[in-house]
Amino acid sequence: MDNTTSIILSRMITASRTVDVIANNIANVSTPGYEALHLQSAAWIDRMRGVTTPPGGATLAYTQATGTWRDTKPGPIHQTGNPLDLALPGGGYFTVQTPNGPRLTRDGRFGLLPDGTIANASGDALLDPAGQPITIPPQSGSLSIASDGTISTAQGIVGQVGVVTVTDPQGLTDQGGNLLKSASAPIPSANPNIVQGALEGSNVQPIVEITKMIQASQNFRMIAQFITAEQSRNQSAISKILGATTS
Repeated sequence: MDNTTSIILSRMITASRTVDVIANNIANVSTPGYEALHLQSAAWIDRMRGVTTPPGGATLAYTQATGTWRDTKPGPIHQTGNPLDLALPGGGYFTVQTPNGPRLTRDGRFGLLPDGTIANASGDALLDPAGQPITIPPQSGSLSIASDGTISTAQGIVGQVGVVTVTDPQGLTDQGGNLLKSASAPIPSANPNIVQGALEGSNVQPIVEITKMIQASQNFRMIAQFITAEQSRNQSAISKILGATTS
């Protein structure tokens, strides 16, 4: 494969990855607490070491996707009236206990399991500041959750919702189900600012993402056409060379 085709292919791979990331954002427009991801790309310079560039030579610049970065700005807050819908307009994450260990989320859709444990739709228990599941005693009646996470019923305080922050949000990795894993130990939030009876929407901007998708798709098609043209040019050159050697 010649250098020109290799460089074009590197840009095509990056363009394909861009389309995938944007498509994932669009798919999560309605996912509560979803934080949009954006592709980060850079040029990779191919230089020959220990030699000087030959006459007519040049440095080769490939394109590579170096990863994604997370948009951590809060999404819009929508009132639902459900006492176990919780939002974090000031930032931070809830912690839930999954079969694979504790995971973080901004998706505040919670409910009660038959045993009174507060959990998400997958049955993962919501954890308190000490990392323990929160269980509401039977026949507690209505729940009131304060901004600091304190849970009260007619019987008094029965628990507290834990909220944590992370030192590097860009180090969070998606685990599926709108759950995240932190590369470092989360830190208890000093000011949770929980809003009861509300959900945070996705921070994806649909119009912006759709526009970016159109541009990225057009870019991908243009690169694909360029590769086809380059292959045709190479094939034509080879045919001419073979024709010249046999004549």
